[in-house]
Amino acid sequence: MSSSLQDQLEQTLAEYRQKRADLQQMQEKMAEMSSTASAPRKVVTATVDTHGQITGIAFPTNAYKNMAPAELAKVVRETVRKAQTMAREQLVELMEPMMPAGMSMRGKEPGKLDIDRLFPENPEDGVFFRGLDEV
Repeated sequence: MSSSLQDQLEQTLAEYRQKRADLQQMQEKMAEMSSTASAPRKVVTATVDTHGQITGIAFPTNAYKNMAPAELAKVVRETVRKAQTMAREQLVELMEPMMPAGMSMRGKEPGKLDIDRLFPENPEDGVFFRGLDEV
């Protein structure tokens, strides 16, 4: 094997190992992440995990005691949704740099592939052919 090819192989393996380490680190961060939102007047506080699952509900003040059940239920729902939105935004911030070209966690349809960018009319313009001319 030529020295140049060997160097390229070693560089590719080093990049692979770095990406793998980055992904492991991202998974660890995701496992530790949570988001907490509070309703006005601290009626309720909701905490969710990375996936938006409720991990805690608290009533830090006695303000809820003066609320009708339907009103309290609405405030709880809104606060949970706020915490879930915060968790989703945290997740996007964490994952976006790791997304392959042609895919984004942002926009109306997060995670949707941009087929034209991945598979353009001219294949050599696609993300799969970048850097192959250097081999």
